[in-house]
Amino acid sequence: MALAGIIVLYAIQFYMVLLVVRMIISWVPLLARGFQPHGVLAVIFELVYTVTDPPVRFFDRILPPVRLGGVALSLGFMLLFVVLIALQRVTVLVFF
Repeated sequence: MALAGIIVLYAIQFYMVLLVVRMIISWVPLLARGFQPHGVLAVIFELVYTVTDPPVRFFDRILPPVRLGGVALSLGFMLLFVVLIALQRVTVLVFF
């Protein structure tokens, strides 16, 4: 039973790392306007967005982005992060 809990915790942690990578990737166009990923980097960018986009969009429908001037702050992204942290806590309570 503990092994299943460890696997679930690692999966949640890995997904949280992907969300942080997505956050960093989303800042790249703002900081380097002419940047175009090529080769392996383009595949990594696409993979990160493919895996993280459906839940972020789902939570964006529940909690729409807040406009701050020309910038939209995704509250769905933050809500997803909070949900993942709560899932980690529940996993620890259930499996350990």
